Amino acid sequence: MAEVICMPKLGFNMDEGQLVRWCKAVGEEVKKGEVLFEINTDKTTMPVEATGDGVLLKTMLGENEYADVFTPIAVVGAAGEDPDAVLAAYGDGADAEGGSAPAAPAEEESEDSPAVVPQEEAAPTVDVKDLKLTPKAKKMVKDEGIDPASLKEIKGTGFRGGITAKDIKASPLARKLAEKSGVDLATVAGTGVNGKIMKADVEKAASAAPAATSAENPDKKILSSVPYKGVRKIIGDKLAESKFTAPHLYFTDAVDTTNMTAFRKQMNEVSDRKITVSDILVYAASKALQKFPGINSSLVDGNIVTYKSTNIGVAVAGDNGLIVPVIKNVQEKTLTAISEENRDLVDRAKEGHLKPEEYSGGTFSISNLGMFGIGNFTAIINPPEAAILSISSVRKTPVVIEEDGEDKIEIRPMMNIQLSVDHRLIDGLLASQFVEYMKELLENPLKILL
Repeated sequence: MAEVICMPKLGFNMDEGQLVRWCKAVGEEVKKGEVLFEINTDKTTMPVEATGDGVLLKTMLGENEYADVFTPIAVVGAAGEDPDAVLAAYGDGADAEGGSAPAAPAEEESEDSPAVVPQEEAAPTVDVKDLKLTPKAKKMVKDEGIDPASLKEIKGTGFRGGITAKDIKASPLARKLAEKSGVDLATVAGTGVNGKIMKADVEKAASAAPAATSAENPDKKILSSVPYKGVRKIIGDKLAESKFTAPHLYFTDAVDTTNMTAFRKQMNEVSDRKITVSDILVYAASKALQKFPGINSSLVDGNIVTYKSTNIGVAVAGDNGLIVPVIKNVQEKTLTAISEENRDLVDRAKEGHLKPEEYSGGTFSISNLGMFGIGNFTAIINPPEAAILSISSVRKTPVVIEEDGEDKIEIRPMMNIQLSVDHRLIDGLLASQFVEYMKELLENPLKILL
């Protein structure tokens, strides 16, 4: 029997997924357990396996396109089966979460028209399960306490008439006008109760669109325009939440890397594994976190939780955006072991092939932009962690050196380090002590091994 393949929900906060690529072509045989397609989820690319044998009969989503979770994107079945007939049967039946097809819409006369039967008649009880709602729409109904009966007459714009969040947020006339004028309801700000989009809002958006286009500077040529969604939006939302929720406090110092460079050179002469600056930073940070465990903490359910494990994330810029693979229990590992694990995680992070458990569970993060020549920058804390260390490039800098009781100026390779902390959990004294100890370890790297 043919199977309708839907966009899977692979995370608690996942509302949509981006298809990266199809691993099978239409007409190609599919075996149970084989990777059917890959999607972008929360910061990584995940393979999705086929749940049964058959032939890929049809695909409805192109590469790099988005779809809401539980939306059908393909049909797998026996050779010769009609995929459109399978989809029709699927759409006429229950949806992925048990909802049925919506009732036929009634004629919409005005914005004040009730969405239910006239008041003199007893309004039938409508359960949310009786409506075909997308996950976003279902969450909106629950969170805003919307009466399901008021949605029964809505003509959904989703797959097979599914009611989407934007359908709920717009009045009947507003939806009709938006469809007629080509206005995307997702871009319209509603002025009705609870932000509901009214007819006037759509009219305003429709009239403003040409003016905005004509007012655009003709010399301002656009290279590209892509939706702010998917992985990029996930990253942006998390960083915005961190920046505006946690009061950030910053501590900066300059590190003389002369001894660290010599130490790294000596290690690479005797080690089968090439030790990088990033490896040394992770190792030193673990040492400092054990000395000052208050930095290695999180705010969890109203409690300040301090961790024994030093799980250190190293920020990596990949094709799909920023991702932070985590090296777990660094305090138990050798520098060589850290180097091997770090390289493996970074390589797979750039390819988008990390497992969820490999970029979660961090207690502290390091963001190193030294290889890009950045002299100084400020990193945003990666929630729910309480601190992040930013590393800048090594630059030859004139510094004052005391020798035989006299000051003299020498050119030294200097590197700025900056600690961003959540001031709710970490005070200035503790943060400054941590930074100074990191400076001490990096300028005297043999102490890291003690």
